[in-house]
Amino acid sequence: MRTSFLLFVCFLSVFAASSQTEKELSSLSFDAIRDTIHAYRFTASEKSLTAGKAYVLKAQKEGDKENEWLGMESIALHYVRSRDYKSAHDQALKTLAFARSHKLRKLELRALVFLGDLQILVTSAKEQLAYYNELLELAEAYGIDEYREAAFNKIATIMDISGDTKKALAIRKRTLAYYKDKPLDSTFTQKDKNNVVMYSYSSLGGTYMLAKQLDSAKIIASRVKGFLSKEIDSCNAAYLYLLEAEIAFKENNFKLAKEKFIKGYGVCPSEYDIIALNKAYNLGKVELGAKNHEEAKRILQQGLDDYQVTAAEEGFMSDYYEQLAEAYKHTGDFEQASYFFEKHLTTQEEYTKLKDNAKEVILKDEREAFKKEFDALKVQKEQSQVYLNYLFLGASVIILILLFFLLKFYRNKRQNEAKFEALLAKIKAAKSPEEIIDTKDQELEEKETTDVPEETKLQILTGLKKLEEKEYFLQQDCNSYNVAKKIGTNTTYLSKVINSHFGKNFNTYINDLRINYAIVRIKNDVLFRSYSIQSIAEEIGYKSADSFTKYFKKDTGLNPSFYIKNIKNVV
Repeated sequence: MRTSFLLFVCFLSVFAASSQTEKELSSLSFDAIRDTIHAYRFTASEKSLTAGKAYVLKAQKEGDKENEWLGMESIALHYVRSRDYKSAHDQALKTLAFARSHKLRKLELRALVFLGDLQILVTSAKEQLAYYNELLELAEAYGIDEYREAAFNKIATIMDISGDTKKALAIRKRTLAYYKDKPLDSTFTQKDKNNVVMYSYSSLGGTYMLAKQLDSAKIIASRVKGFLSKEIDSCNAAYLYLLEAEIAFKENNFKLAKEKFIKGYGVCPSEYDIIALNKAYNLGKVELGAKNHEEAKRILQQGLDDYQVTAAEEGFMSDYYEQLAEAYKHTGDFEQASYFFEKHLTTQEEYTKLKDNAKEVILKDEREAFKKEFDALKVQKEQSQVYLNYLFLGASVIILILLFFLLKFYRNKRQNEAKFEALLAKIKAAKSPEEIIDTKDQELEEKETTDVPEETKLQILTGLKKLEEKEYFLQQDCNSYNVAKKIGTNTTYLSKVINSHFGKNFNTYINDLRINYAIVRIKNDVLFRSYSIQSIAEEIGYKSADSFTKYFKKDTGLNPSFYIKNIKNVV
C-alpha cells in the first residue's frame, strides 16, 4: 500500500514538472528531476532537456559536482537521441573538461567512452581510436578495471570494422578470461559476473561471425545459452537470440533466423529509433534471403521512412541500401533499385571519407595559412612601389634558396625512392619477415659458445622461436633479463647463443624483429598505417617515436613517414 502511494506521488510530481521552468524544477529532489528526464526523453525531448538543465542548476546550487556532471551528461544524451551529433560532441567535451578540472576520475573515463563512441560520426576512426587508447591508458593508471576492459572491447570493435578480426579475437578472449577469473566481492557480485561474462562471450561470438568462423560462433552461442538459467539482467538474453539469429541466417535457415531476431528485439524493447532501424535491417535481410521480396521491401522501406537518416549517418548505411536495392530489383521496381544501389555505392565512399577526415582538415589548414601569407605579400606590394626593388631582390634570393633546397629535395627523393624500391624487393624476396632485415654486428658481446651445453643451446633457440611466434618482442619490457627468465636460462648463455646463431647482439636481434614486424604490418594493415609515428612506436615496443625512427632509418635508409606514404601506392 505504501509503495503504491509513493509511486502515485512520484507520478504526480513528474506530471506536474512537465510545465515547469528550469528554476522551478531545480527545487525538486534529484530523483524527481531524474524521473522527469527519463519520462520525457523519447516523448517530449525538449521537456527532458529542460529537466537536464534543471538537474545541473540544482547541483550547482548545492555544490554537488558529481550530480552536476550527471546533469551535463543527460544534456549530451538528449542531443544523441535527437541525432544532433555535433551538439552532443560539444557537450561531451564539456563533460570531459569538467570531470578533469574537478578530478572526478570515473566520470572522466565515462566521458572518454562517450566521446570515443561519437567520433565515428563527427570526425574519424583515427580520432575514435585515440580516445579509446587514452581511456585505456588512464584506466590502467587509475586502476579502474571496468573501464580498462571497456577500452579493450571498444578497440576490438574498431579491429572488427577494419577487418583485423584476429587481433579482435585476441582482445575479446583476454577480456573474457579476465572476468571469468575475477573474484567476487561487494562491488562485483555473482549477477554482475554472469552479466559481464555473458556479454563477453556474445561479443566474441560476433567477432567469430565477422571472421567467418561459423563453427566457433556456434560453440560460443551454446556457452551463452547456459547463462539463461543463471541470475542475469533479462535484457542480456537478447545477446544470445541475436547471435543465434545471425548463425541461422548464415546457414540459410531463414525461418529460425526470423524467430530469433523477433525474440531478440522483443525480450528487451527499446524506444531508441536506431534499434528499430537495426531491427528493420535484420528482418528485411531475412525476408530477402527467403525470397519474400515484397515483404523485405516493405520492412526495409518502412524502417528507413521511420528513421530518417541524417547526413552524418549516411556513411554507415551502405549494407542497408544494398539490401533495399535488391528488394526493389526483385519486385520489378528498377528505378528505385537503381536509386538505392547508387546510394549504396555513394555511402561506401562516404565511409572512406570519414576515415580520411583528419587528413583533409590538416590540408585545409595548410591551404588557408598559405593563402593568408600570399594575400599579405600582395597587399604589401600594392601599398608602396618603393619597396618593389627590394621585393625583387628578396624574391630572387628566395628563389635561389628554394631552387637549392628543391634540387636537394629531388636528389634526396630519388635516393629515397631507390631505397624504397630496394626495400620492396627485399620484402618480395623474403620467405618470412625475419629475412627482410637481417643485421650482422661486427663486434659481438659474447663470441665463444664452447662453454654452453648443446642441449642448452637448443633450449634457448627453441624458446626464442616460441617468443617470436607470440610476438613478445613487441612488449616494452622485452629485455635480455626477461627473455632469459622466460626461456629458463641466464643472460650470459642467451647472449652467447644469439651472437653465435644469428651473428648479432641481443639488442640488434630484437630491433630487427620489431622493424621487420613494422615493415610488414604497415604494408598490410590500413588502420595501422593511419596511426601516428608515436603510436606505431609504442605498438611495437619502443618508448618513443625517435627510437623507432632511428632504428627504422638505420635498417632501411628511410624515415617511417616516407615508407608509410609510398607503400599506399603499391598495395
